[in-house]
Amino acid sequence: MAEAPVERSSNETGARLLLLVQRAPGLVAMLLMALLGLGISIYLTVIHYQGVGVAFCSTTGVVNCNLVTSSGNSVLFGSKFPITIPGMIWFIVSGGMALIALLAIWRNRREPARLRGAHLLWGIMGMAFVLYLVYAEIVLLHTLCEWCTVVHLLTFATFLLTLNRWQQRGLPAPNLSLATVGPRASNGNDNTSRPASTAASRQPSAANNGVRRPAASGNSSRQRARR
Repeated sequence: MAEAPVERSSNETGARLLLLVQRAPGLVAMLLMALLGLGISIYLTVIHYQGVGVAFCSTTGVVNCNLVTSSGNSVLFGSKFPITIPGMIWFIVSGGMALIALLAIWRNRREPARLRGAHLLWGIMGMAFVLYLVYAEIVLLHTLCEWCTVVHLLTFATFLLTLNRWQQRGLPAPNLSLATVGPRASNGNDNTSRPASTAASRQPSAANNGVRRPAASGNSSRQRARR
């Protein structure tokens, strides 16, 4: 008997998670892209400090990850810090903003008023940095990096989603309440109660008909006896 409430709560949590994905797909996508971008940035940072080649990337021709990650443009203004560290920070902050908005929706609360504007500004900063990196690859190095391109695309997609969220700032927040289950149950109870009420309403009429019929037959027999 004690396991039934746990099953109901887990089912309700799963249903609300599904509603969250359906009604806030942009936020979920930004959170997942932030995790993916963070993972790639960490990997490229480790590769930079270890001084080994980048896996799953071409080393000849136009696409050459090793040339890009070992060039002078792969560090911040001639320092020893690779540009992947700002990328890690950018994805952490972006994912944190998306998570704050998702938690607000999960708790049926309003997200902070300036969150969408701050996320859009953060996306613009990320795109400005990406444009500089693309310029360095194409114009200065004449070489592309596959892993870097994936990070650039994730940043660009995040920027578009933040812009879309900012444009929809006046719309109501998604609702994850499961109140639609209640009316269905009440309708079912109403449907089951209707036959009982109609049956009960028919019984008095049948009883009345049963009483009236003997009375009518008695009167007719008396009239015949008088005649």
